Amino acid sequence: MIVMKIGGSSLRSVESLQQVTEIICTAPDAQKIVVLSAVSGVTDHLIKSVRESLQTERRIRPLLDYLRELHRELVMAVVTDSSLRRHVSDEIEYLLSRLEKLLYGVAYTGECTRRTWDLIVSMGERLAVQLLAGCVCSRGREALALDADKIDVVAHGDFGYGNVDLEATARLLPQHLNEPLQRSAIPVITGFFGRTTEGHTITFGRGGTDYSAAVVAYAMNSRELQIWKDVDGFLTAAPDMVPTAKPLEYLAYEEAAELSYFGASILHPRTVEPLAKKRIPAVIKNTYSPDVAGTIVGPDKHQKDEVIKSVVANRKIGALRIHGASLGQQLGFLKQVVSALSEAEINIISVITAQTAVNFLLNKNDIPLSQRIIENLKIPYIDHLEPLMDVALIGVVGEGLVETRGLAARVFTSVAAAGANVEMITSGASKVAQYFVIKENYLQQTVQAVHAEFFGAP
Repeated sequence: MIVMKIGGSSLRSVESLQQVTEIICTAPDAQKIVVLSAVSGVTDHLIKSVRESLQTERRIRPLLDYLRELHRELVMAVVTDSSLRRHVSDEIEYLLSRLEKLLYGVAYTGECTRRTWDLIVSMGERLAVQLLAGCVCSRGREALALDADKIDVVAHGDFGYGNVDLEATARLLPQHLNEPLQRSAIPVITGFFGRTTEGHTITFGRGGTDYSAAVVAYAMNSRELQIWKDVDGFLTAAPDMVPTAKPLEYLAYEEAAELSYFGASILHPRTVEPLAKKRIPAVIKNTYSPDVAGTIVGPDKHQKDEVIKSVVANRKIGALRIHGASLGQQLGFLKQVVSALSEAEINIISVITAQTAVNFLLNKNDIPLSQRIIENLKIPYIDHLEPLMDVALIGVVGEGLVETRGLAARVFTSVAAAGANVEMITSGASKVAQYFVIKENYLQQTVQAVHAEFFGAP
């Protein structure tokens, strides 16, 4: 039995929907489960719908009409049987009527709680499973559209940032899926969300369908998780930075998690946690080039002579540097700052400390607010705050990086040769990764220089 995760980028047109349906129906495995993202662009549209509903109810109908027409065109083009098409259309219309009530509620009350927000943004996946299940059924295969919060994908935590209770889900989910799987039906399950113990919808954050699929693979003891996207898998660098970047056949779990966390958007970094517990491999596959082998992410270290696997870059990360002569000696300082930023739902990517300065690596969009929050704390031993917006992050990732002599020297020799100056370094936090911060205008030439050092010149 396999689990197949289908990303939204694989559901952006009639042709891609037909391709996905073909992949699912022709996969040789006797038992398969599909975990699905929303159609490309729909989650962003739902977020826009919430924000505009808070401003005026007049925008609700046009926003709903866009979703109705988008899904109607796909249904009409791909679901060929008339009675099946009518059934899918009715299910989609029901979901849109639910969404309409929610948006008018937001408009009339002038607020949207985090619980309501999660319910609204979950509608994209609910619409998508109805659509894809109809496509599969139109090929003569039985498929079931299933909402994760109705089949006991159990989670806890804050709305918008849910964490799955793996043991509860592993106990309850098979009770819903075993019987249809035994008759070779294909469950098509919503990704991105589950339910709380009180029965409320809770989402797992953007990109959370990868995580959902890994949870389903864990709960169902899957042989393999296939993650279908619009790329061939992980590469030795981002192709927009290094056009000659090479595909990677294999990554260890920790390597993939580090690459994903700091910049490679191939895989949600939380995906590896459920997989690692049962040593389930994930295979990254390209919907539009299904014969390409892709990248296997698995439990084996698979260390080769050339330790470095990939060079990752991120322009979205900046830094907020806090200056103070005695910061390193102040008990509770980090706790106070981290708690204040966490209350504002600001994610701290990394912290680099010294005696006289503490550097928070943050999303650049979060830096102005973070600066105001820390200034309002009025901590007496902070001299001043320095936002660093003109920087970018580069990382090198590979199993054995820390233990192999001379690798750091090679990295920084190539950085110097590119004319860049290293602003900050973090090393040792992970055994498979080393990161440093440089001025953003040196980013591309530095990535190319580091890549050439380990993988050869173009």
